[in-house]
Amino acid sequence: MRRTNGDRLDNRKTLKRSRDSFFQTIVLALLLSGCGATELGMCAPHVKEEGTPTRNWTECFEQPFSHTGITHSLFCLKDGTAKPPVLLLHEMTGLSPGTLAYAEELSKDFTVYVPLLFGEKGKFSLIHGLEAYWFRGIVDFFPGGEWGTPSHGSAPIVNWLRGVVQQIENRHTGQRIGLIGNCLTGPFPLALLDHPLVAAAVVAQPALPLRFWWYTDTDKTSLGISDDDLMIAKASTAKIYGLRFETDCMAPPEKQKTLSDTFGSRFIDGAIPARAYQTDGKPTHAHSTLIGSWNERAQTGQASRDARERVRTFLLEELTKPRAEG
Repeated sequence: MRRTNGDRLDNRKTLKRSRDSFFQTIVLALLLSGCGATELGMCAPHVKEEGTPTRNWTECFEQPFSHTGITHSLFCLKDGTAKPPVLLLHEMTGLSPGTLAYAEELSKDFTVYVPLLFGEKGKFSLIHGLEAYWFRGIVDFFPGGEWGTPSHGSAPIVNWLRGVVQQIENRHTGQRIGLIGNCLTGPFPLALLDHPLVAAAVVAQPALPLRFWWYTDTDKTSLGISDDDLMIAKASTAKIYGLRFETDCMAPPEKQKTLSDTFGSRFIDGAIPARAYQTDGKPTHAHSTLIGSWNERAQTGQASRDARERVRTFLLEELTKPRAEG
């Protein structure tokens, strides 16, 4: 029987799904063998992310954006540029429905841009996130590829994000820009403070560096970006808002202290105390301050909703305040 083009396309799709499934199984097996990976799994919250986007998020530039040899999609609503621009970076779980739902909430006050750094738009992509950080570019290994942090300079993914910030500035001439990083991308807004129009950065539960084997005391205090990137952040005048749940062991308190010690009065400590979300003092696995916990009926959900409102207020104040005359 003669095979049609449709049959060949279906076969290719089936083969790709099989390969993806096989690779994800291998990644999961490797993760379970690492001490650091096991600790990460124990720290991770055991809740299901919620949120359903209702609007049409499309490619901002009609096609994926390429810069410094890296290409990723950048999504927006294309409803004008009158509102202050905000770049929202997704978590290790990818550009999930919950992330897009949060972006829609932000879009009431801001023009929101959301890049797809790995996985698929609108899907929960935890395995893809771990694969991107630990296994993509396996020659470099732990981590490699786009996410590897060099001794000097910046990770390739950070350089790509700088290109995104420049594109946003081109669209919003003269407007201040806000940045939100979460978990795997939590510290990245700090590295993007070299742009003069970036006026506000939200560092939510920064989890870098992620270690496969074990964590050192230095890892716990580190923000997971290069020394050069940290110098860039220190030279900026932008305000920085830091978020984490008090009992979160993926983003330990030492990182919050590093932010406070490094940025002094520029840093606003938005850590959420355990009493705000733990029911009857029972231990709670809470990590995602803005996306993963906001819709829970338990106290964690209310604490997350309150955090969203504080972030909204912070960004509005910093992005709309009158310019100082020089």
